[in-house]
Amino acid sequence: MKFVDREMELSLLNDLFQRRSAQLLVLYGRRRIGKTTLLTHWLSGLEGRYFYWVATQTSTVNQLRGFSQALYSFLNPGSRIDPTFSYASWEAAFDEIHRAAAQERFVVILDEFTYIIQANPEVSSILQHAWDHQLKERANVFLILTGSLAGMIQRHVLDYQAPLYGRATGRIRLRALPFGALVDVLPRYKADQRVAVYAIAGGVPAYLELFNDNLSIIENLQQRIVTPANIMMEDAVFLLHEQLDEPRNYMAIIEAIAAGHHTLSDLARMAGISRTHISKYLGVLQELGYVERQVPATVRRPQKSRKGRYVIVDPYMRFYFRFLYPNLSFLERGMQQQTISLLQDHLADFIGTHTFEELCQDWITVQADLGKLPFLPDRVGGFWSPQAQVDVVATSWRTKNILLGECKWVQGKVGRGVVRQLAEKSERVVPKGDWKLHLVLFARQGFTQVAREEAGALNATLVTMEQLEKDLYQWMKGRPHTTSEQ
Repeated sequence: MKFVDREMELSLLNDLFQRRSAQLLVLYGRRRIGKTTLLTHWLSGLEGRYFYWVATQTSTVNQLRGFSQALYSFLNPGSRIDPTFSYASWEAAFDEIHRAAAQERFVVILDEFTYIIQANPEVSSILQHAWDHQLKERANVFLILTGSLAGMIQRHVLDYQAPLYGRATGRIRLRALPFGALVDVLPRYKADQRVAVYAIAGGVPAYLELFNDNLSIIENLQQRIVTPANIMMEDAVFLLHEQLDEPRNYMAIIEAIAAGHHTLSDLARMAGISRTHISKYLGVLQELGYVERQVPATVRRPQKSRKGRYVIVDPYMRFYFRFLYPNLSFLERGMQQQTISLLQDHLADFIGTHTFEELCQDWITVQADLGKLPFLPDRVGGFWSPQAQVDVVATSWRTKNILLGECKWVQGKVGRGVVRQLAEKSERVVPKGDWKLHLVLFARQGFTQVAREEAGALNATLVTMEQLEKDLYQWMKGRPHTTSEQ
């Protein structure tokens, strides 16, 4: 897969490199999100000296020896090195970096630094001492620490109590690629096919690489996704086991959400966890970006609302626990048919219920950012109650403006009835008071002429899938490229 997006991250790397002072950058994010690819791409165009070393999950003695031998070989090219050679300590190793940066800019990348502190937590304190007393005084030093274990990076580097707190001069939390990036990743596909891929893989580069846009979505699923050797088949469980101390409880919660349970009491009951403790687990899942607590967008103070529901917002996790996890016993034996049949029957509904609605909400947020909405919303989300459900809702309590949107992921053009139904829902959704109403409809395959006429009469905006993708793509390309933190 060709390198796409990441302009903001590259801009920050270049900015820090060009500064005439010591720099410490922390780059972190989930496994397979593209941290190594980002750094490799940046280094390929770098005019300067750099040392790149990747830690492994081994003993602290082996890590120090591996780092020592790699650094010594880098600083002394062509020299023979004893296979048992190692610096006496991490202090000595960091001192060697200090000496190596005496004459020119020296980039040092410790990839998967979290594996080092996982084996020896004291290394973060050792590095803190080395930074405070040596490295930060050496203007040529540019140290980059990366990690896939986000919780460990938080505890040992970013938290107030962490040894390295306050030392980082830059921070990048690398996130999944935005939907707009798929235009460049899978250029032969149509817009709705790219939405299907995003519903399956999200914006995780390693998963997107599995797709071939010369094949249909079902062909990709049969040949590349729903197969025992596919990395997507085991990554969900691996991610939870790698990042969490009690993965079974987190697994039970995600399974319950995927099965359609969304309230705190229902999740506690289905997962077999007391209500006293389940909030802690849900908080961690929210920090990791797998789960989100959503409240109707018409609620003015969502933090205090009891109307919250918990949903899986990570596209890959959502797809995995809906379609792959329930059929693992078959898939691990190479038996695909049950899963493929399930996908053929339910994938379209799955996309329309989750991914397409989220992308429509993203479109509203982008339009607001560009100043193209008639008002600036405080909140963008959805609405649900026993009386009505609306896919997209944006509100501004300050100006008393509200936008209602309907998303239709159906074959064929959307007719006039859908436009009328959205207008009729407003009476059951709009809060009491003098509000100004705006209507937007989104459709996978466009609208009939009579629907357009009805929309014109109601002053409603109509957005096709192609227009939505184009707008999200152009916004992605036009984002500011200078940032101090991602």
